[in-house]
Amino acid sequence: MGEHISFRRNEGLITVKPYWKGNPVVKGRFVNRQHRMRHGMGNILKWRFSMNPQRKEKRREKWTPRLEYLHSLDVVRGDALVWLGHNSFFMQFGGKRLMFDPVFGNIPFVRRRSELPVNPDIFRNIDYLLLSHDHFDHLDKRSIARLYGNNPQMKAFCGLGVGTLLKGWFPDMQVIEAGWYQQIESGELKLTFLPAQHWSKRSVHDGGQRLWGAFMLQANGISVYYSGDTGYSGHFAEIPELFGAPDYALLGIGAYKPRWFMRPNHISPYDSLKASVEMKAKMTIPMHYGTFDLSDEPLSDPPKVFEEEARKHNIPVIIPGLGEVIEIKKYGTQGPVLS
Repeated sequence: MGEHISFRRNEGLITVKPYWKGNPVVKGRFVNRQHRMRHGMGNILKWRFSMNPQRKEKRREKWTPRLEYLHSLDVVRGDALVWLGHNSFFMQFGGKRLMFDPVFGNIPFVRRRSELPVNPDIFRNIDYLLLSHDHFDHLDKRSIARLYGNNPQMKAFCGLGVGTLLKGWFPDMQVIEAGWYQQIESGELKLTFLPAQHWSKRSVHDGGQRLWGAFMLQANGISVYYSGDTGYSGHFAEIPELFGAPDYALLGIGAYKPRWFMRPNHISPYDSLKASVEMKAKMTIPMHYGTFDLSDEPLSDPPKVFEEEARKHNIPVIIPGLGEVIEIKKYGTQGPVLS
């Protein structure tokens, strides 16, 4: 007898892929389209007790990302984004202010390695809190509490099930949950929740109960894609079909070794650039590196490999410093080609 599959989405939101029935749910848990996660304790122990060829290099390393301390949002004019470390960004776009996966300090069992380039209290008049999934390095209760305390008008936009967690902590917070391919509009800004190949879990028994994903943001004729956490999968190729070639792709590059263990849920710097080319992205910005030590490679490895590979294949990239204000602008029609 086969598995019983049901489908979930937010019936109150529009869906940009007309024939998508909703996210598949098997035995009460969300699943990926291409790779069923099997995070068995055996594999985790195998990884933890395997030899890491870069162990000595990691021990010696003192590297942290370049830092430009941001004292005030007054210097952020027009459409712009600011990398805060790992997958955390502040963004001003389409007349709105947004925060992605804000994590301002340490997370359980892992200390922050890079300095936070701002005092989080400068973040005021935030319109949207975007949360890609429920892992502790992306969804941090203390950071959200601080942000929400300064921005009680802020709305959260997140995957199905994540809103229930947020409302348990902050009952008055306005929360919009979405399935993949579901969209909201706010003035000039369109926000779409999109597929990622990943997983969710915050405690022993809640794996797969909250949906993970990526985001597409569109305003002023400009589009920005944010990958969340993801392995390499077919979902990148459909981005230009649904939205045209994005002007910017914010893609993860770190926590990628060893590949046998990390491949299903974290793209490598190589896969990141391959995905960028598939999407026909005009500019690629890396993230998910340099802040938390979550894997076998040294913290400096992902950006170094990413920069070398991008140069080798002539793929346009921006590697921001922490706190650096990056202007968001419209690019030409030609995306990169992997030579």
